[in-house]
Amino acid sequence: MSAAVPKFAVIGRVNKGKSSIVSTLSEDDSVVIDSTPGTTRFCHEFPFRIDGRTLMILIDTPGFQQAPRTLAWLRAHEDSVMNRKEVVFKFITTFQNTDEFVDECRLLAPILNGAGILYVVDGARPFRKNYEAEMEILRWTGQPRMALINKIGQGDYSDEWRPALDQYFSVVRSFNAHYVGFLDRLRLLEAFRELHEPWRNSINESIRYLKSEWERRQRITSDVIVRLLIDELTYEKEITIGKNDNPKNYTHKIEAEFHDYLRHQEQKARRAIEHLYQHLKIETEEGELDRPVFEQDLFSKSTWNLLGLTVKQLIAVGAIAGATVGGIVDASVGGASFMMGTLIGGAVGAGSILYFSTNRFASIENIIGIIQGKQIIRIGPHKNPNFPWILLDRALLHFKNIRDLAHSRREKIFLSKTGDEQRIVRNLDNHTRKELNRIFSSLRKKKLRDSNRLQLELEKLLMKIIIQI
Repeated sequence: MSAAVPKFAVIGRVNKGKSSIVSTLSEDDSVVIDSTPGTTRFCHEFPFRIDGRTLMILIDTPGFQQAPRTLAWLRAHEDSVMNRKEVVFKFITTFQNTDEFVDECRLLAPILNGAGILYVVDGARPFRKNYEAEMEILRWTGQPRMALINKIGQGDYSDEWRPALDQYFSVVRSFNAHYVGFLDRLRLLEAFRELHEPWRNSINESIRYLKSEWERRQRITSDVIVRLLIDELTYEKEITIGKNDNPKNYTHKIEAEFHDYLRHQEQKARRAIEHLYQHLKIETEEGELDRPVFEQDLFSKSTWNLLGLTVKQLIAVGAIAGATVGGIVDASVGGASFMMGTLIGGAVGAGSILYFSTNRFASIENIIGIIQGKQIIRIGPHKNPNFPWILLDRALLHFKNIRDLAHSRREKIFLSKTGDEQRIVRNLDNHTRKELNRIFSSLRKKKLRDSNRLQLELEKLLMKIIIQI
């Protein structure tokens, strides 16, 4: 084993989450995860790479099948505790080309070749004495060892496992492979560093690379979202028709093409972020009623009801004109009313009513004239004051869920449809919202002379938000 690239064999009984842990730690969703016993029959190496550099290698191994018999054979051939590693090696050479102890030989081989040990148990099930044979065999190898308590089911027997694991392993950690985040992976690397002194320098370097990569991904995410916002807030669509054609006959065509472009650009940005976080096989539910929030259509009624700013917040940031103090705001979103009859201010002045309809669709702005006997119809940019906020909310929600999605998760992705976590922009501080609105307004007014400055300002604000969520 190269001293510069530590290897870790993930060991345990069948169906205890070994492959899930390998998939999560290596950020590799190609790792086969199956509930069928014995799915992993051979050892497979999965490198964890950043920018082409391998930081560590995870080895997915078969599960123990005959640990008590294996341990009995080892003890029968032991002369002294001094030669236990040699006895394990003798065990492998004796049985590796036979039909006996097939899985045990395969899982022990990479350990004797220098790999560290990650022993995985299911903390949702009670500890049983027959696990001691597995742990004792691993102790005989003499390799650095860490135990991970991976809870697969609903139960929690971690307190039963820890006293037993502490006797055999230098480090014991709880580690749910399906809900692990960046900090969990970082802490695990820091624990690896303490297992074996020769690994310290290389793992320190791996930790530095991991932190740097995390920051790089945040910067790229910010850039992707900023470019999406600028594109969608400034996009226009034109079509040319005959001089005597009725523009109304082309309304559906130009509106459909305009909104399809906006949808396509949003999907393109999402795929870029998914690939950035190494989610290459993510699957989402496409059913209309069951779609998660970030997978709903950009212009669906439910999206516009749930995301973006409230009318009161839109007025506060100046996205729409405020009602006279004491007036009432009536805001309908795609036919679904919210904040109906909400009192905005105190009893000052005569009071008046402001009716503001936040249509989620853009409509044809104008016919810009006749050129060479042809009429030119233009639609866009999208004028709805809540449009950039909904677009930003969806982008941030999608990013947050992709960033936090463990690579071992293979089910279709669903999100909760309630709670403040679905309303990121509504929870921003007032100053940030006002600064964002100022930039949105400037972009819509096509202040192209300030486009570079506006982009930099927007990137700075987005980075602040991304780091915090």
